[in-house]
Amino acid sequence: MEVLFHFVFELIKISILGVIYATLTFIAILIIGKFKPESWFASVSKKKFRLWFLSGLLISIGLFVFMFSYWGDHGLGDSARVSVGHFQVVKEINGNDAYIEKEKYNQLGIKNFAFDNDNLYAETQRDFNGEKGDYVVWDLRTDEWTFYKTKEDYLIVAEKNNYPKPTEFEEFFEHYKRHWNGWRFWLLP
Repeated sequence: MEVLFHFVFELIKISILGVIYATLTFIAILIIGKFKPESWFASVSKKKFRLWFLSGLLISIGLFVFMFSYWGDHGLGDSARVSVGHFQVVKEINGNDAYIEKEKYNQLGIKNFAFDNDNLYAETQRDFNGEKGDYVVWDLRTDEWTFYKTKEDYLIVAEKNNYPKPTEFEEFFEHYKRHWNGWRFWLLP
């Protein structure tokens, strides 16, 4: 049910954004058409309602498609997603279970994590993952995983390779807030 409510909310938001962006596009085309009376802009701006309506329709369709792309998908309902680079994502469900979903590990539960352009560094959920290790470094480019059994093992490697320390790791919600709030929240679906 949460997914349905969130989906309807996103459709309403896309409609509102479509109207706003179509109005701005319409005004821009009208202004350009006034200054260049022999241009395509001037001929298109003669049918004002049609121009505004088609602009809104195309923009709304574009926003809807964007909503399900790697760059725009932030989850629906009780699921959430954060893009971490190289077309890889960290997901969360029910507001408390963050995980990475990959074929070779099915779902790898993580507690806190940090990431940069090429790697994700995470503290795993031992009870969720079995005996793989308490820490993992995921090379986002090559999809290689390196597990470390203990915090001490990870800290030794982190010191040598300049990895973030576990004290720098953050919960999923902090990454989600930082990525999807602000201008993305207001200007994108």
